[in-house]
Amino acid sequence: MTELAAIDVAGTWVGIFLTICILSFLYGDNPFYKVAEHLFVGVSIGYIVVVQFKNNLYLKLERGLTWWDVVPIALVAMLFARLAVRRLAWLGKFPLAFVVALFAGQSIVGLVGSDLGDQMKAAASPLVVERTDLNTAGASRLSLLPGVSPSLAVKLVAERERRPFDSIDDAVGRPSLTAAEREDLAAERGFVVGLDARAAVREGEIDWFGVASQILLLFSLLAGLLYFYFSIAHAGPLGRVSRAGLWILMIGFGASFGWTVQGRIALAIGRAQHIRGTFLADQDAAQVHGELAAVVSIAIVGAGIYLWERRRRATLSPSPESPPPSPG
Repeated sequence: MTELAAIDVAGTWVGIFLTICILSFLYGDNPFYKVAEHLFVGVSIGYIVVVQFKNNLYLKLERGLTWWDVVPIALVAMLFARLAVRRLAWLGKFPLAFVVALFAGQSIVGLVGSDLGDQMKAAASPLVVERTDLNTAGASRLSLLPGVSPSLAVKLVAERERRPFDSIDDAVGRPSLTAAEREDLAAERGFVVGLDARAAVREGEIDWFGVASQILLLFSLLAGLLYFYFSIAHAGPLGRVSRAGLWILMIGFGASFGWTVQGRIALAIGRAQHIRGTFLADQDAAQVHGELAAVVSIAIVGAGIYLWERRRRATLSPSPESPPPSPG
């Protein structure tokens, strides 16, 4: 068994200790949490500075500066001018405004193209959704089917040119498909939302789950927009549709919140697995002793918080020897 380096074991113990320090915020704000928080922010900023220096400034100096490099150099000089001369602090507003406007413009373009554009495209799609014909659809469309990768889509196109598909089972059982590809397709079979529901061997077959999804999407869109339309009274049938739009919005917000919570829980599970040494080999985990490190860290943090709390309360409580405050 190869012995781990002392620095690796110490690094793992430090990581476990900092994890316990972060979790100590469940008790309340304390010095251990603040140390871990400041250390995380400092290391992150230091890493970003080094990466930016190496990938931007160092490479530019190595290949030689051009006239276009005068602009970022001037913006950086204006940003640091507030540290050199207090009266020139107003110069730092221009590079900050430039960076904020640049990232805002990029974010707007990205959001409009990805989120808003895709939502408008989906809302404008026909309500009648046809299944993908395996005998006529192109490889790009076949790759959108469940379990069909781009390479598998090319194989399906080549197979149908030799002999058209008679059924979904015929397409899945062609000899050019590997065993792994057959297993992926078998795992995605299903008559509701799976491969059998979205694929066919004849044109004109309807994907009824897709139709129901499009109708639900259109109703949700109109109901959500109606909820924010205040030019007419939300009474009668319009009021009921507006109320349904409110429920749809709450379901959407709840799903987003649940997704966020699920991600945080996944991070917590990952840290617990790291403490237990799940991601390490058995011989390495036996040398690290993550559980012991966690117990020692909890003991240190718990004792430290107890002593800090006693000192804080003693500082806040009035001394018994001090005279009472005089009235008035």
